[in-house]
Amino acid sequence: MNIRTAKVEDAEFIAWAILESSRGGKEKGLFDMIFSPSSDIKKSLEQLITNDIKTICHYSNFLIAEVDGKDAGALCGYDGYRISWEQMSEALSTMGCQGDYKERISAYFLCEPSVEKNTISLNFMITKDEFRGSGVVKALVKKVLLNARLKGFRKAQTGIEIGAVETQLAYEKMGFSFKEEKKSDYYLQEFGRAGINSYVMEL
Repeated sequence: MNIRTAKVEDAEFIAWAILESSRGGKEKGLFDMIFSPSSDIKKSLEQLITNDIKTICHYSNFLIAEVDGKDAGALCGYDGYRISWEQMSEALSTMGCQGDYKERISAYFLCEPSVEKNTISLNFMITKDEFRGSGVVKALVKKVLLNARLKGFRKAQTGIEIGAVETQLAYEKMGFSFKEEKKSDYYLQEFGRAGINSYVMEL
């Protein structure tokens, strides 16, 4: 297995990773709502991923796992305290997506995890079905955490939707522990899940 830093050429794969991981088995996820009513959400994501304005979705935040030369999984790691929705709004505005997108995802903001300084945030973790059980997730997380320690981060954090048991167990096995729970009836109405739990690890 090879773990490498993503390149601009990986935009299509990263777009798939973001879209599928944010849906998490649900009918719609965060980016379906952000880009609604776009007829090609993946193309819109590719533009965001390669945008000059660096958001959480920028390709430079991603690691790609390769197995036998094939893309097997992806994971995003970024400074969760410094990279905010301000950059996201700027990037989306260059794509013609104005501030009204915030109204469409207002349920998310009610449950958005709070992040402390010096914290690396992990997001969009996914493995292709054919590579499940081959250690892709563990290898990706291990590499993100190693890079984070070298950069001086003191904590790692991820947000997991309540009810996403498989993802929760995966992070718990790697040493993450429960931090806080944010629930909202509006989030449940919009996303079909009760809210978001935060899990953290000391580095």
